[in-house]
Amino acid sequence: MTSPAASAPRAKPAPGTTPAGSAGLLGGFRLIPAFERDPGYVTFACTTAGKLYLLGLFGMGLAIQNGARYAVILSAILGGATFLPQHRRLVLTGGTLLWLVANPFWFDWSLPEHVGKISTLAGGLNLRALYITGLVGVFGFGALVIGWARRHPQSLLCTQPVLTLGIFYAAMLLFASYGAPDGARLAAWLFLVAFGAYFWFFAYALSDQRTRDGDSVALEFGTFHPFWGSTTTPLPKGAAYLRRIEAKDAQELAVSQWKALKLFIWVCVLSFCNLVFTKLIHGAFHIPTFQDAFDRGAAHAPYPVYVCWLALIAAFAENLFVTSVWGHTVIACCRMAGFRALRNTYRPLAARTIAEFWNRYYFYFKELLVEFFFYPTFFRFFKGRTRLRLAAATFAAAGLGNMFFHFIRDVGYVAQLGLWRALMGFRVYAFYCLVLSTGIVISQLRNKAPRRTARWFRAPLFQRLGVVLFYCLLQVFDVTGRSHPISTHLAYLLHLFGIGR
Repeated sequence: MTSPAASAPRAKPAPGTTPAGSAGLLGGFRLIPAFERDPGYVTFACTTAGKLYLLGLFGMGLAIQNGARYAVILSAILGGATFLPQHRRLVLTGGTLLWLVANPFWFDWSLPEHVGKISTLAGGLNLRALYITGLVGVFGFGALVIGWARRHPQSLLCTQPVLTLGIFYAAMLLFASYGAPDGARLAAWLFLVAFGAYFWFFAYALSDQRTRDGDSVALEFGTFHPFWGSTTTPLPKGAAYLRRIEAKDAQELAVSQWKALKLFIWVCVLSFCNLVFTKLIHGAFHIPTFQDAFDRGAAHAPYPVYVCWLALIAAFAENLFVTSVWGHTVIACCRMAGFRALRNTYRPLAARTIAEFWNRYYFYFKELLVEFFFYPTFFRFFKGRTRLRLAAATFAAAGLGNMFFHFIRDVGYVAQLGLWRALMGFRVYAFYCLVLSTGIVISQLRNKAPRRTARWFRAPLFQRLGVVLFYCLLQVFDVTGRSHPISTHLAYLLHLFGIGR
């Protein structure tokens, strides 16, 4: 988390570009040519044949990576967005609803299933049908709420969407957890799981109603887990961002689609590298996964220290590969549809500070935290004390916001364990957020301090290794499950340094 100017994507070089005058160590060599900078390629992509060519190549890549069914549906929607540019947002809404019909169970199904098993009224009922009913209920609720917000753009619902939605969510959670009749409890949980999946999409949609050109309910629904994919984190953000990055003419669309194809080629390269890496590490070298190593440690039969370190470093690398691959795939589809989105992950290993790595990795999750936690705190509190203001805003985002996001994402633990036990079991991740926020704040404040004479440990290589070491060790606590107490995680951290056990 950085200051507002530094955290905004417009303040950084656009991902995929190279600053002027920096040819790099390889003299400007590119593994994937810059098609979008060649006027001939751009002109070709503006023609009907060129558009079909790009869509065909992209569709074949999707079919190889994700299967024919996935590729056919996505290619049809992308074709509509390409050949009907004046109706692109309507195509987005139609494609998103079509994709939802084809894949209604994109979020956690285990919670309704668990609640259904313990409900006396669920016997004989089709839980999948109830699940879809809950989904329809959430969209009906959304239509009413967004419609009301359009008529009252200065209401608390629009100016403080996370606060108002959070209060409503908490009330529903308490109702579902304590004292609700059996049938109402089942209905409440079915609604909660769908509402929680779309919580942040609602937040962006309500925030958008404050603007003069806020979208209609129909267009807002097009941003609710768009057809190109996302998690419970909106990628890329909400309707206001999509309006800003939408291609305005044929040339901008051509550039966006060439960049989409390039990014998808990079996805293929990273997928191959990840496959080779995992085969070597876990196959040829027999290094256990981090989870296996941690479970052995928790059972008081730990692997040797060097094996635990290798498992930890391998897990860090695998997380980078996986997050980059799925994020790049989503953004490539978004770009192919005509929206010039920034990458979700951009050269994280080039980061020289903890704060810089945080901003480069899973970018749209960080933008969500900046939008709804960092900015409100930064612009409201401690205006006369710059350092305290920055620290408070960072703790609000990387700490409080981070915890809130993951608690509602994993609300199934409340149904399984009860609210109090679920809260107590969240202490491991709360500690993770505390250490992470502290590290980011220290990184920011050190970066603002006057630069001293360069020493060997300030060289870029050592700075980057220090950042990687910090995030590697932090993985020990990056757990939202409730399987082990925090003491077990602390003991494993000490074991990495040969202490205890």
